[in-house]
Amino acid sequence: MNIYFTGYTKKLLKKPHTNYWPWQYLVKTINEIGYNAYHIELSKVDFSKPHTFICWNSPDSIQLIEQYNPHKDSIIIQKLTHLDIGPESKAWKANHDNFFEKLKTWSWPQYKKLELLDKSGYQFYAFGATTDINSFEEKKRIVQKYKDKIFWIPWGTMTLSYQEILQSKPILSNFKYDIGYVGSKWGTNSRGNLWEWDHFLKPLINNVSSSYIAGRGTSKGIVSIKKHIKILKQSKICPIIHASGWKAEKGIMDRFWTVFSLGRFGVVDNLGVYDFFSEQDVVVETESDAYIDKSLYFIKNPQKQKKYIENVQKRIKTEYNQHNVWKNILNQIL
Repeated sequence: MNIYFTGYTKKLLKKPHTNYWPWQYLVKTINEIGYNAYHIELSKVDFSKPHTFICWNSPDSIQLIEQYNPHKDSIIIQKLTHLDIGPESKAWKANHDNFFEKLKTWSWPQYKKLELLDKSGYQFYAFGATTDINSFEEKKRIVQKYKDKIFWIPWGTMTLSYQEILQSKPILSNFKYDIGYVGSKWGTNSRGNLWEWDHFLKPLINNVSSSYIAGRGTSKGIVSIKKHIKILKQSKICPIIHASGWKAEKGIMDRFWTVFSLGRFGVVDNLGVYDFFSEQDVVVETESDAYIDKSLYFIKNPQKQKKYIENVQKRIKTEYNQHNVWKNILNQIL
């Protein structure tokens, strides 16, 4: 079977969507493993033959079935997130203080697609970043119902190749900046990372003499992957902050995995990292003042970062990388 990643192609968008990049990275990764993976316009796919389709949004798995009628022996895999792009999610209203409580009564529309897939007659699966399940009743209900169909994964780096990850070592000298950060500044106070930007990143930047901040929504704007890597490698600390939704679910964004895969270090603002590492492996602080204080300490003492980088990198190289994760998933499915 060919494997097709659906949606977020360049032709459909004036500018590549944020989700374009992980799809591109996963296609390359899966091809390196030994499968045939593509991220192309669905108009170029021969739907009279069975394939494996990996869906997120536009189209999601249900839209794929309704609009394209794939071969009955196709396998359909849905990416799971707490919000999709449907009308219910577009009407979502929450803020940093009540995001967690709002999720407790949320309907989880992306997860409910599994119930529709169950009735479709297709072989189906789902995957998503490892997150808190038990705190959210509707999410828990659906996950327990389809526990044998869902793969929970570390949302590992989408920046470095597998070989680059294996060759990476801690970087502890020759820095140009106190702080390096590459990531989008996006959303509103009800959805996005503006609160975290104002309470964690901005005050930290104001306490140092040099920084390089880039990404969509910043004054420097989007940078190339090559520049992205260079900025992080040249920075004494690379803050690891998460949008409110990620923190509410205790999901760990790719920023964490990229920073440590490069041999760099950052204080983490999300307790979900303890799903992967112990308190001896990572430095975590969820309160903004303490987060800033700890970050400043490690800026002044970069040599103190070494044991944390080594501990995290060891696990990334052996377990928490997309190569190993998708080799395991596809070997089970195909």
